[in-house]
Amino acid sequence: MHATKGTTDVMNSTFALVLERPLAGYDAQANEFHAIARIVEAHPALAPLLDFCATDPAQIALAVGMVYAGEEDGQEDLGEIDFGQDEWFEPAAGLPVVRRALGVLRSDSRSIATVLYDPDLRAEAVIADLSAIEQGLVLALHQETRFHFLQKG
Repeated sequence: MHATKGTTDVMNSTFALVLERPLAGYDAQANEFHAIARIVEAHPALAPLLDFCATDPAQIALAVGMVYAGEEDGQEDLGEIDFGQDEWFEPAAGLPVVRRALGVLRSDSRSIATVLYDPDLRAEAVIADLSAIEQGLVLALHQETRFHFLQKG
């Protein structure tokens, strides 16, 4: 199933923790989170995570009509465009935001259903995503590695 022009394929959305360099004890293959991607923009406790997002050139191109969802030819041309440098953040700045969001969701997991009707989205999955992000940021803090998030889809 492909999204049509101007829509987002929510089921294929990801929210990724991107680290500036590899970390000992961290599985970089497990850094894409699907549950949180489906609600991050809608939930007030999660929206502050977007302040730590880097710019995804493909998302910009899609938003301004340079390419259309499902169009592969246009994606190849994006490599030739300079979108600037990625912004990196210190884990000490992101950890309190993640922990605050975890606290809100753990104390009121029903708030997820309140802000977004999605019968397939489980609070436990969003909390698990946030917990994994927290663990990754703790490792990044101890190993002095910066991060950013990348939202796709």
